[in-house]
Amino acid sequence: MPRGPAPQWKRRAEPVLDDHVRASVDAANGKHDPETGHYATLRYVDCATKERADEIKRALYRCAKYLGYSMSAQIKKASDDTWLVEYKAIDKVMARKHVLEKYGTDRSKWPYDPRARNKENQ
Repeated sequence: MPRGPAPQWKRRAEPVLDDHVRASVDAANGKHDPETGHYATLRYVDCATKERADEIKRALYRCAKYLGYSMSAQIKKASDDTWLVEYKAIDKVMARKHVLEKYGTDRSKWPYDPRARNKENQ
């Protein structure tokens, strides 16, 4: 007999934007910039409110982490009273290398600790 859906506490939070993260990688033909580790820059447009743009930005970071990438995303005001999120996936190895070069190996000096639990910076 088939099992039912995953329990609510195990389900991924909405919105799930895995396709958008993969689109950044695909737009760069799956090859990141060898200097920065960045894939292609894309835009998520037509967010009616800043709160919606914030939600999209959080979802992009969450989905990138789930897929094994890092993410860079900035919220910008569009010319027609809407908001857009400009984002790009980043190769995880290159992102970690950048953090180690910039902040050193002491995690307490990093802008966030990826292994920390239940903190506001997560």
